[in-house]
Amino acid sequence: MVRLVTRGVYGVALLLIAGVSLPLIQSVSAQSLQPQTVDSAKKRPAKSTKSGLLPFFDQADNLVTVRFPRNQKVDITPVPPSLNAFDQKVLNTCGTFGSKVSTISIRRLLSESPQVVQQIKQTVGGELFSGRRSDNQFRDDLVTIWSDRRAFEHIFCGQMRGATQIGGLHFVGRYLQLQNQGIAGRLPNNSKAEEVIAGEVYTLGVEIRQGDRVITRDSKKGYSYVSNAQEILVDATRAFKAFRTTASANQACLYTVRDASSAPPFQAVFVKTNRAIVTFYPDATPKPNEASCGQ
Repeated sequence: MVRLVTRGVYGVALLLIAGVSLPLIQSVSAQSLQPQTVDSAKKRPAKSTKSGLLPFFDQADNLVTVRFPRNQKVDITPVPPSLNAFDQKVLNTCGTFGSKVSTISIRRLLSESPQVVQQIKQTVGGELFSGRRSDNQFRDDLVTIWSDRRAFEHIFCGQMRGATQIGGLHFVGRYLQLQNQGIAGRLPNNSKAEEVIAGEVYTLGVEIRQGDRVITRDSKKGYSYVSNAQEILVDATRAFKAFRTTASANQACLYTVRDASSAPPFQAVFVKTNRAIVTFYPDATPKPNEASCGQ
């Protein structure tokens, strides 16, 4: 599995909890969904975006003190990532922030991306549930595990759950989209919760605005900078297959994310039930006694 690497960092997230409906944020122009390629050189001091929100990405050196690593200043705003065609399809499936992603939308996305489904199928040995090996059966099962507990919406899109909680939001492309739309930015004065593995994992706070009003914020969110949407789908589905449990309640394990380009392996928290994915997010400081996913 090859990954495109620039710079970045993953983050920690909260597990899935029942949502509280809030107003949807108005969609901005489609221009914010276009791929963005930038020079990796960072020269200027950090500035907030035109929206007044602190950026997730910029071309400035933004060295700050964080919770991890200790006694070391790090750049918490890498250069904007470049998104591929499938990343764009995933963002289109997400829709406006706060909207629900239907099972039909996930099925359409996978039906229109057979090469992605085939890579996942090959990675997990041809089936997710015993005896269901045909292409149609596998795709149906893939839709099931990603939709039954709203894992796709949770991981890739993010969910509004109240004034001080955002569910999920672990896809680097969604952070770029929300920044470009002037909807979301880093939570200020939040260094005690921020964690960085340079070039791989960013854990930071997020605030979401509608107009001039902050409608929700969360002090601890995060993403993997080296994982595109297809790689997240592959890794989380592989973790689902490898981590065997018959429990209907949430079960957690640590999954090792390996980047073939250059970045060293790092840990991600994976949570599932016996029939569905719940969440999947990178963790710069995982619990040492957490079970392995058995990959």
